[in-house]
Amino acid sequence: MQKLFTKILVPVAFSRNTRWSVDKAIQLANKFGCDVFLLHAQPPPVSFHHLYNNLFTGSRFTYPQDELFRKMKTLENELRPKLKAGLLLTSTVSMGYWQSVLKDVIISEHIDLALIPRSHRRLKSVVLRLININKLSQQTNCPIMTITRNFNVNHLENVVVPIHDLLPVKKLLVAHYLSIETGCNIYLMGKNGNDTPRTEKGYLMKAYQLLSDFGKAGIHCALRDNIDTAAGTLAYAKDVQANLIVVNPGHESRLHGWWNRLRGKHLCRESDIPVMTVAI
Repeated sequence: MQKLFTKILVPVAFSRNTRWSVDKAIQLANKFGCDVFLLHAQPPPVSFHHLYNNLFTGSRFTYPQDELFRKMKTLENELRPKLKAGLLLTSTVSMGYWQSVLKDVIISEHIDLALIPRSHRRLKSVVLRLININKLSQQTNCPIMTITRNFNVNHLENVVVPIHDLLPVKKLLVAHYLSIETGCNIYLMGKNGNDTPRTEKGYLMKAYQLLSDFGKAGIHCALRDNIDTAAGTLAYAKDVQANLIVVNPGHESRLHGWWNRLRGKHLCRESDIPVMTVAI
């Protein structure tokens, strides 16, 4: 099967999340045989710090560019010996907002997997707060994966893939690729209920058949009773002790209710289990 991941991007905020997030990127790169691209974005300064996380997402402090390049070069030198022979490690420092910088770099550098750190201490997950993962995945057509400290690709055993109102071929392809590379099981989840269209349940069986045609063993199917698609997916993932959830952007990754929509509550930001968002 053709490689899906050849170049991994990981944002570097020079925070307490930096060390473990870049280590996870190196781990994934060695597993899949990928190059690694480190990115730091320096937002423009703002006058009032509380605006950093709300209206303008600027920064109270700015660092001289030469200092940022020095920090990045030091990090490169520390990480390069950890990469397998033949894999490349490059980096850049860009001025601008994280959302727009990530979009531009993913497209220009031909990134096919971007990692976003998600700390259990949510207030410290700086980059995750400053980007819209659903929008970024749709704009770049690149899988965006939120990772946690305890994620280990070498121990990836169970991957949950929700199936609803369409046959998500690309999402299934990603799950299948992960299963080939890691030997993990795939858990397909559909929604049950009297109001669930028959076509939705049909898509679940089509997804199962498609993976079976790929020759994939270890496929499991389940129908769950839950109005909230994202919450149901998370509950099922916890039940099967999943190590990763693969979702499409949109309604299946957005928590139910107008208040959650208003606050931008998505599975990738609320789940303690790593989530990979794959554009349709």
